[in-house]
Amino acid sequence: MSTTMDESSSPAAESPAVLRQAGLLEKFHIIRSSISFYNNVIVSASYSSPNPLSPDRLIRALHTVLSAHPSLSVGIQLSEEPTGTPSFIRLPSINFSKSEKFIMWESSSTSPGHAKEYKDLLCRLHNTPFANEDLTTLPLWRIGVLKRSYNTPTAYDSETNSEGRIDYEIAFSVHHAIADGLSCAAFHYSLVNALNSVDETSDSGVNWDIYTPPKDLKLLPSMDEVLDFGMGLKTAGKVAGFVGKSILPSFMHKTFWAAGKVPEKLSPTKIDVLTFEPYVLENLIKTLRAKKVSLTAFLTYAVANSLFNVMKTWEKDEFAKIKYVKVSVPMSYRKNAGWDNTIMSDFVGAINWDIAKFKSLEGEVSGMKKLTAELKKESTVTRDSEVGLIALVGDLAGFFKGQVGKDRELTFEVSNLGVLDPGKIGDSKKKEREKEQENKQEKEGGEGSKPVTKESEGSRIEEALFSQSASVPGPAFSVNAVTVNGSMRIVVQWMEGVFKDEVMEALVKSLNSSLPDFSK
Repeated sequence: MSTTMDESSSPAAESPAVLRQAGLLEKFHIIRSSISFYNNVIVSASYSSPNPLSPDRLIRALHTVLSAHPSLSVGIQLSEEPTGTPSFIRLPSINFSKSEKFIMWESSSTSPGHAKEYKDLLCRLHNTPFANEDLTTLPLWRIGVLKRSYNTPTAYDSETNSEGRIDYEIAFSVHHAIADGLSCAAFHYSLVNALNSVDETSDSGVNWDIYTPPKDLKLLPSMDEVLDFGMGLKTAGKVAGFVGKSILPSFMHKTFWAAGKVPEKLSPTKIDVLTFEPYVLENLIKTLRAKKVSLTAFLTYAVANSLFNVMKTWEKDEFAKIKYVKVSVPMSYRKNAGWDNTIMSDFVGAINWDIAKFKSLEGEVSGMKKLTAELKKESTVTRDSEVGLIALVGDLAGFFKGQVGKDRELTFEVSNLGVLDPGKIGDSKKKEREKEQENKQEKEGGEGSKPVTKESEGSRIEEALFSQSASVPGPAFSVNAVTVNGSMRIVVQWMEGVFKDEVMEALVKSLNSSLPDFSK
């Protein structure tokens, strides 16, 4: 565990040490955020704890998490030149005595109101940017803690669930330049493990209010330092396509519908949440395996299907304009670098996928299969990828601002984080452990073993949500999925003003029925 003792010299007085320059994708995220066109990515997890989570306990656990992940101790130094490259610096210290700037504590008022208060917390985090003036002094992450209430009209002052445990939503919001979705999951793996290891009775003279990053702090190399993002004939074809689209008449290239023009500024992010219970997901997976279709590919077409159905009902004039939609489907490049899902870095790419307007989801299995194969192929190669195209843009800020008023390039994004590792989310297999304990007691005649209690179980992660803020030049809306303990939760998010709220609410309802209906 990395801690710091009280010292006479102030760490804040030291000049920040430059660790390295930002890579291509990191620079993309830094510049986009610095001009207020995008804010953050979030993975929020539902923690179940045998004991109350105090600020002191969380801070002690965070010391352990910070020591495990160097990227959580860095800041950003922006370049003074429009075409310059930002750098990552080592923060002199992280002052938890002023943690109100980056840790929020809230409690839901009643059990029925918890879901809304949870969504409100996520929206507040998504709509809070990392201000340029704070990039060299404050961490590039924030935490929101929401204690769940079980107060009801018939059971007042109830703070525990049916197991006698206390539940918390812990939302981890982070600058996309230092973390992708899998990195956020890695944060929670580390946090739940640290919470189960904290000893609040021991202080050893440690000043827990201050975390000082080690002098020899080293960041992992950027993605483009370890992988080949060179450009060949395929990239030349993409560039030619971009040029052709700008100079050729519209009837000579595909016309994509993407909900209008790129706005001038970022408006608030709005979200809605879907939950699919294990039996629904299990039936769906069986159906998809039989058809040789991946869950991500299916979700992409299911979202398109819901969009078409909703637009046909709510926006008939716009529906008539739709011929194709263009979808961004992110994927991880970690395996290409030999890195697993426990490290924190920005190591993601994406493919763009065109979908023609269709009438029936069941009739699009062929398209789903093609997307499944394309994702499998593209996740193994990085040359000629979308990331490499960033190198062609000198002034990224000018590039982003130059898109304002033009047609949006992407209709929506579908990002599937996958399954959180059941071996890394704490004490989640309660029933299995109880059975093991019973067997042990039978063998030992009831001696030398302790019964399973809420105190002996430790903290565990029960569910999770994956989401990101709206983006000015990005997709009109995004759909993010993550699965924990067999249950998949989906967050649909959009920027205020791009769609009417009732349209997105109808899309969410349509998507909610698409998954179980497909596996009938």
